[in-house]
Amino acid sequence: MVSETTDLRERVEVAEGDEPADGVEAATPQAEPRVLSLKERMAAIRRECSGIGKDDIQMESAKGSRFTIKGHTVEAVLSEVRPLFDKHGVDIWPNLVERTYAGNRCDVLVDWTFERTDDSDQTRVIRWGGSGTDNSDKGFSKAGTNCLKEMLKKTFLITDRDDAKEETESVEHRTEEGASKAEVEKVKEQRRAAIEQWAKAFKMGLERAQDEKDIARLERENRDQLMSDDLPEVTRTFFVELIQTRKAALKA
Repeated sequence: MVSETTDLRERVEVAEGDEPADGVEAATPQAEPRVLSLKERMAAIRRECSGIGKDDIQMESAKGSRFTIKGHTVEAVLSEVRPLFDKHGVDIWPNLVERTYAGNRCDVLVDWTFERTDDSDQTRVIRWGGSGTDNSDKGFSKAGTNCLKEMLKKTFLITDRDDAKEETESVEHRTEEGASKAEVEKVKEQRRAAIEQWAKAFKMGLERAQDEKDIARLERENRDQLMSDDLPEVTRTFFVELIQTRKAALKA
């Protein structure tokens, strides 16, 4: 009998699953995307917020006369941030802290709570003040709108395209009447000096007020200056906060 040589290596069984099938790669586990914190989401919204132009806003003086100023409307600000809130999963809720009336003016203090829209208890509260005047019953509504608009502008650093353009303008500017840039700057300086003189007098009057009636009288007498488009926003905010502080002190 002739024996045949047997190659035992060909008879070794391989357990199923030890080797991938031909042409099939082993699956690589995918890392789950990192969930952004509320702080990171608000920072992302701030980075994407761009400038918005000023619109014509109709105002009414204490004597009932109407006039127009350039300013940011709440519609323009909300149209900027609403899509970004949805994109980054952030929601906002108001909580009224304080509401006061002085004649036809309403002042409010609101806690704005930011939170994530997913399953998280992360929150951030920003307290902001606002004011509104109206001869009917809309003062409270206007104050809330003013509070929301200014809080969003300052929190998310929303700039003004018109201001940015003016700052980078290098061409010699002349008015329709032919005034040179130097003449225009001279007029601006005169306005600045007048505003500074008024601000000192108004601040002194508020600090010397004996009661809330004095505060209300000073507000009425200086309403046009406070609403003037020439008044820097930082000065307007300073007086709004000073009036609230003095009212609280006199009430106490």
